[in-house]
Amino acid sequence: MMDQMLELKWWEAVRQQDDRKLFDRLYLMHWEKLYAIAWNRTKDEAVAKDIVQDIFVSFWERRKDIIIRTGVSQYLTGALKNRLIDYFQSEQVKQRVFTHVLGQIDIFFQQPNGVLSYQEVEDILEDELEKMPDNMRKSFLLKLDNLSTPDIAKSLNLAEQTVSNLLTEASKRLRKNLPHRFHDGAIPILIALLQIVHDLLTNK
Repeated sequence: MMDQMLELKWWEAVRQQDDRKLFDRLYLMHWEKLYAIAWNRTKDEAVAKDIVQDIFVSFWERRKDIIIRTGVSQYLTGALKNRLIDYFQSEQVKQRVFTHVLGQIDIFFQQPNGVLSYQEVEDILEDELEKMPDNMRKSFLLKLDNLSTPDIAKSLNLAEQTVSNLLTEASKRLRKNLPHRFHDGAIPILIALLQIVHDLLTNK
């Protein structure tokens, strides 16, 4: 109990006095436990590190607004739980989208002398998605997963116009960047891919 009370005092010093040294102490006390939980759930070292790092970045940036009444450990564990839920929802949506989109151009992958494999095209798409800002990537995937713009806005707590702008920008980025990722022999795949994405994005 004393440790918990001491941590709460440290957190109040972080909140009120921007005490970075005490924040770093809290980080050192909790990051390993959070990482172990994240790794156990994701089985991916890089993903687990990124999730935990994001939690602590947000913890510091929002320090003025975060009031903890239970304990620092409970707060961070709860934040991790929410991040893991977001991660798995995003991963599940992404896999559904990839299966749907790439399934529609499956004929290209079945050809004996296919110029690109299913996995190569999936890797290209995933790489381009990872370059997008978080809300843009989520909006894009949810739209391709057949959610309406109002539903996406509600899900991500964004304005509908913001979602529309993000979808437009995501489409522009793909049209600009994807042609550089496909060599001449794979142009038919590129054209079919861009057309499918366009149809899904413009589907009301």
